Amino acid sequence: MGLPRLPEPFHRVYSPPEAPRADTRRPRRTGVLVAAFVAVAVGLAAAAVFAFGRWGARPGASPSRPRPAPTGSRAADAPPTAARPPVFASLPQACVILPAETVRRLVPTTTPKIDKMGAETAGVCKYSVTEGNRFRAVQVDARAFLPKYMHDQATGMTIWSFEAQWRQAEKDLTADTGALRRVGGLGDAAFERYWIDRDVRVAVGEATVRYRNVVLRVQYTEEQPADRDRTASEQRCLANAIAAARAGLTALR
Repeated sequence: MGLPRLPEPFHRVYSPPEAPRADTRRPRRTGVLVAAFVAVAVGLAAAAVFAFGRWGARPGASPSRPRPAPTGSRAADAPPTAARPPVFASLPQACVILPAETVRRLVPTTTPKIDKMGAETAGVCKYSVTEGNRFRAVQVDARAFLPKYMHDQATGMTIWSFEAQWRQAEKDLTADTGALRRVGGLGDAAFERYWIDRDVRVAVGEATVRYRNVVLRVQYTEEQPADRDRTASEQRCLANAIAAARAGLTALR
């Protein structure tokens, strides 16, 4: 007997692959490309509308008619933008703020002890000399609110810092504080303070000045006076601190 005949139709196991159908795959790909193109076009159109709506009219558009200037006190009181005071882009090192002749006058020695520290936005420099019971020192403390960090807030932050120091000085008032008052004609704003530190037996005259975006504080220190000499010590310490601060402002200009 021969082998039984397979039923019809006969399917071959190793049949060659069929060619891709042109009417199914190509229209689908074309549709995807069209959709992507439409999406990009819509996105570009939206971006153009946003850009022109935010930064100006579209090219070729007719210029709009100027609106009449508002009348009344609101228009008259509006400060001009160009009236903003200039600010410093950098802060000099604290040890170059005081002129050398000022240091020699307040700290009478050719070799004062110098303590200093500082960074880009703040610095401290102290000159001092001790001869027996005689002590003299002048210290410069400068701080700047630079526009590259504060942008348009540089001047505002300087004002806030200066006023915060004034309020803190008011809180620190004690019986050993002889003077605390505002000073005119020095920088944009200034105040002076005198006190006696009985722990280290010294008297300190201080001038704190705000100038543009810099707060400059100068302290002149000498040995603690006798009670009968306190008035003279206060006048001398404050005069030296104010003079040093005035001389230090020239380095900022």
